[in-house]
Amino acid sequence: MTLRQRILLLAVGAASAVMLLFAIPLWLLLDGAATEEGRENAADVARGVADYVSTGSTDVQTLSAYVDRINDRGDRATVTVLLPDGTQLGADLPGDAPTDVEEGAPHDGDGDQDDEGLMPVSEPEVHEVDDGQLVSVHASTADGPVTVLAFATAGDAHDRMVDRLLLLAAAAAVLLLLAAGAAEIVVRRLVRDLDDAAAVADRLAEGDLSARAPEDGVASEVRRVSAALNRLAGRIGDLLAAERETVADLSHRLRTPLTAVRLDVEALPSSERTDELESHLDHLERTLTAVIRAARRPEREGVRPRCDAVAVLRERVDFWWPLAEDQGRELEVNSPDGALMVRCAEDDLRAAVDALMENCIAHTSEGVPLSVELTGPASATDLVRLEIRDRGPGIPAGAGLRGRSDRGSTGLGLDIARTCAEASGGRLEFERRDGWTVVRLFLGTD
Repeated sequence: MTLRQRILLLAVGAASAVMLLFAIPLWLLLDGAATEEGRENAADVARGVADYVSTGSTDVQTLSAYVDRINDRGDRATVTVLLPDGTQLGADLPGDAPTDVEEGAPHDGDGDQDDEGLMPVSEPEVHEVDDGQLVSVHASTADGPVTVLAFATAGDAHDRMVDRLLLLAAAAAVLLLLAAGAAEIVVRRLVRDLDDAAAVADRLAEGDLSARAPEDGVASEVRRVSAALNRLAGRIGDLLAAERETVADLSHRLRTPLTAVRLDVEALPSSERTDELESHLDHLERTLTAVIRAARRPEREGVRPRCDAVAVLRERVDFWWPLAEDQGRELEVNSPDGALMVRCAEDDLRAAVDALMENCIAHTSEGVPLSVELTGPASATDLVRLEIRDRGPGIPAGAGLRGRSDRGSTGLGLDIARTCAEASGGRLEFERRDGWTVVRLFLGTD
């Protein structure tokens, strides 16, 4: 996870945690408010119908039509009217609703009208029933007490609460987006300079020693990192320049005395000893040339050398093929079509293949078959596999260590192959399988 993702996650997570802490009490508050609103609505409806009944100027048919109109609106509590003779008008009552019309009936002057000509009406009474609340209001009429019941369902209260919660959730989502946007602005200012420093580090790793990181970052810590990276790049450049100068002087400093020695040897009378000295001088000159060439390799090939393993393998197989034919060896070669780039220098891979082929030919009898196989990576994270097999007696334990050999050689052949593999991010393995001695070279591709 990147730094930007972590900071964004932290900002959004913190905002979400705060909203969640407020959401629990807010949910309880909205639930209570929705229930109270439903109860108040039912009470208002019951009072209105009771006031209408208390006028005493309507008959049963008109009152029934009036109650049905109220119930048909759908945005209010359902109403039921219980007449003195037990007749029920309006909606059906819940199963546990009280139906005693005498309970709570007003007794204001034994049903006498007030100064405005209205009969007395009681205060609303709330009854908890199944799935809601029932509000009852009693009104006196000339025929006796009338009970008006208004039923507020719990489902209506829940719907009101859900609507408000959805509105608040939308507002919370907007706030989260605003928090994420603000965090993104801050993150860009913090991470931008780090990205620049990382890009400079990548360029340095690719061999671009002229890359420099900007030292005008927002944070002082980032400025320190950029300054340290620039100092490191400068130091690397100085070291490489000094190395190039040393390599440039190496040839002159070593070849001059070597030439003087050769002239002295050539001035000696011709003899078997003189020929031996000249042979040693030739070997020394070839060795010196190889050392100088190896020292100048980073300058020629760059910091991260690459080569085509298929082309190198085919070239070296063509080189060893005549010798294999002369010794009566069957040489089987399998390699993919097209280029197969690996992360090592061409000279290093060529030397590794030569060392492994030479080991097979030098340490097995004539006529022993050889097999070479190059396999590309199965995925982006896999390595290139180069196998060189022979039907010889096998490799003894410890033979792959530098300077170790059981046949009088220097023991550097397998070490050259191991160094090439490990420099590319791979490894060297040995295996004895079905009578074959297998030397497996894994090479990195990036």
